[in-house]
Amino acid sequence: MSLRTKRRKKTGKISLKDGTFLKVRLIPWIRTRNGCVWLVSMAVSRSMRQANDWLLRRKNKRVRRLDMNLTGKVGNRSQALAIRFLRECQEYIPGGDSLAVRCECAKSDKQFRIWKKWFARHEDSEWEVIEEDKSFFYYKSR
Repeated sequence: MSLRTKRRKKTGKISLKDGTFLKVRLIPWIRTRNGCVWLVSMAVSRSMRQANDWLLRRKNKRVRRLDMNLTGKVGNRSQALAIRFLRECQEYIPGGDSLAVRCECAKSDKQFRIWKKWFARHEDSEWEVIEEDKSFFYYKSR
């Protein structure tokens, strides 16, 4: 008898020094026969309402303003905090599942270059870089 694995959304909220917030979200995105692909999203905003609207892709002024920013005024610190949360997520997901991280901000080329350097220097070689989609993929073996 095997126990059923529960796949629930996981969210991390971090207050930054300049009064902005970093919100990182991990959701079950695509279900497969053997597991699930989890999508990782992050937003740096002045309010939690703005971050929530962006993550839910609402059509309003708060989302349009956030679409024009990469990291707010904090810089690359928010990217490093998001990657730290990503490491915690690797332990959270069950075996046979995978993580997908897409660079989908206004300056996605810049974000992709930053994350690509980070994954090459600091992370395991198990992360796969997908150049044409500007994304990263990790499979957790059983």
